[in-house]
Amino acid sequence: MRSARRETRLGDGTGAAPANMSASPASPPVTVRPARADDARAICSVRARAIRLSAVSHYTDSEIDAWANRATPESYAEAMRTRRIVVAETPGASGPRIVGFGQLHPGEGIVEAIYVDPDHERQGIGTALFRALERDARAAGLPGLMLEASLNSVPFYETMGCRQEALDRHELAPGVHIACAVMDKRFAPGSA
Repeated sequence: MRSARRETRLGDGTGAAPANMSASPASPPVTVRPARADDARAICSVRARAIRLSAVSHYTDSEIDAWANRATPESYAEAMRTRRIVVAETPGASGPRIVGFGQLHPGEGIVEAIYVDPDHERQGIGTALFRALERDARAAGLPGLMLEASLNSVPFYETMGCRQEALDRHELAPGVHIACAVMDKRFAPGSA
């Protein structure tokens, strides 16, 4: 049974990131926790910033615009009713700041999103988010995870143990599609 209050911390000695994705000693501690409805605006902000700054090397301006403008705070508040969404936050002078999030369709084992603010990339945050979703999928008895990865994120998912199965196109808006990689990660039997 999964705990709705489970938190994972990086950088403060209470949680460990894999050696190849460890948090920098200068990085502030990061807490991964379940998303709340009042996180929706920050989630949208992280998502748009990550798309606009991290995916620009693989996609056109029109693809980026359609992708970045597709979600709203209301759509994330609604998704929280049926999806497992976790956020990564760091401490700040005015309180915790959300710097990443992950979203899992729990019934199907589909990782629908992992986004990290570009100012916080390569600090183990994406790894912590993926691991939190993976733990939930394993606890639910799912056989593995599936996802459609943006081309810029394929190397990250490969380090998480995902394999690319095919290339596909994902529709963002009528007439606007982006190339993506269909990937999966199968769990070994009894590895929960």
